[in-house]
Amino acid sequence: MATQTSNVRSWSEMKRWTRILPVIVIIYVICYIDRSNISFALPHLQQDMHLSGAQAGFATGIFFWGYLLLQVPGGYLAERWSAKRWITILLVLWSMAAVASGFTHNLTELVLARFLLGVAEGGVQPALMATIRAWFPFAERSQAYAIFKLYTPISAIIAAPAAGMILTYADWRWMFIIMGGAPLIFGLAAWLLLIRDTPAKAEWLSDNERNYIEKSRTAEGEPLKQSGTVKAAFRSPIVWLFALIYTLTQLGLLGLSMWLPSMLKTAFHTDLKVGIFAILPQIAAGVAIVLIGRSADRRGGHITHMASVLGVGAVVLAGASLISAQQKWLVLGAMILGTAASIAWYGPFWATVTKLTPVAAAGAGIGIINGVGNLGGFIGPYVGGWLSDISGGGYALTQVFFGLVFGVAALLVLPLRKKLREATSTPPVGAGTDGSEEARVASSA
Repeated sequence: MATQTSNVRSWSEMKRWTRILPVIVIIYVICYIDRSNISFALPHLQQDMHLSGAQAGFATGIFFWGYLLLQVPGGYLAERWSAKRWITILLVLWSMAAVASGFTHNLTELVLARFLLGVAEGGVQPALMATIRAWFPFAERSQAYAIFKLYTPISAIIAAPAAGMILTYADWRWMFIIMGGAPLIFGLAAWLLLIRDTPAKAEWLSDNERNYIEKSRTAEGEPLKQSGTVKAAFRSPIVWLFALIYTLTQLGLLGLSMWLPSMLKTAFHTDLKVGIFAILPQIAAGVAIVLIGRSADRRGGHITHMASVLGVGAVVLAGASLISAQQKWLVLGAMILGTAASIAWYGPFWATVTKLTPVAAAGAGIGIINGVGNLGGFIGPYVGGWLSDISGGGYALTQVFFGLVFGVAALLVLPLRKKLREATSTPPVGAGTDGSEEARVASSA
């Protein structure tokens, strides 16, 4: 019997990790590329549309205001209706908005296209994260969310050469059209064919496999069917604490992106060398995300993992103010370590979010946390620019500030240790009697 249970578990895990998770990552890689490829087109847009720097920045940043609109509805509909149907609709809409950017002729049209792109993409991440929650129990969720976060380095590695190639042989219009439209065919087909909202709807699972997945979640005190409300999410204090932590981490990540690329260019001079060395931090980030997520699930200590990684990010960002461009290998080392630390906390963070957020606030709560947190990407440039101005155009004060931001985030995470321990140490009534699964989950705090 023990051997049969072990075999069921291994097969159920393999199908989840190889069928569900890769498609989720692919969908958001496409989403993230369509969001960020405007950075490659900006010089051409400014020339063709005669945009000032401020206008170009506004056209880029307006995405985040559209992005806010569907965060809460996105998580709510994914939990209460269907993540599969919801993302299918959004996938078509965001592809249309991305392609539409290639047909714009002035600032107004460009701003409208970017805003609509943000609206369509805003509901995607909460829905994808709700899908991961439905398929992975807490004891595996940190690694699952960590693998999901691989969309950041994967999209960065894909987008740059793809955009460069298109812009070499065509123009920015074709870049938006091709990168917005071509992936839709594969992404939509993969999503419709392979994804199911819950294990109960997966016809390719055996009864034993399906029962194992569902019992793993119920043994941890999580209902298989969510019944949360938007009101409960807005009234939950811990949702807003998570939102504050996430906002601070996004500000810290911005500090990294503001300083390190410019220092890398100053240190290594040529675009070719910068292009080659810029890949290394992304590879390091991908490895760190997976290792931290796996370690948190296997060894426990989600809060310790988060606080440690955020602490490293704080030291690297603040210490970067002491590095000169002439110390090129130190610059590269700081970029590799800083990039890895800036996002490696992601898996344990979202695993903790899905465990500590009240059931009544689950879906909408994810939307609030992600939506408010992403405002850090909009607010940060203004704070960073102001600090740079008052320090005479340098980045030293800016880096110290963003390092402190990461440090504050690490301190805010620490009190969650007790809450997570309490949430995972007491099995619900009706859970298994042997205590093996409960013991494993309890160690995760």
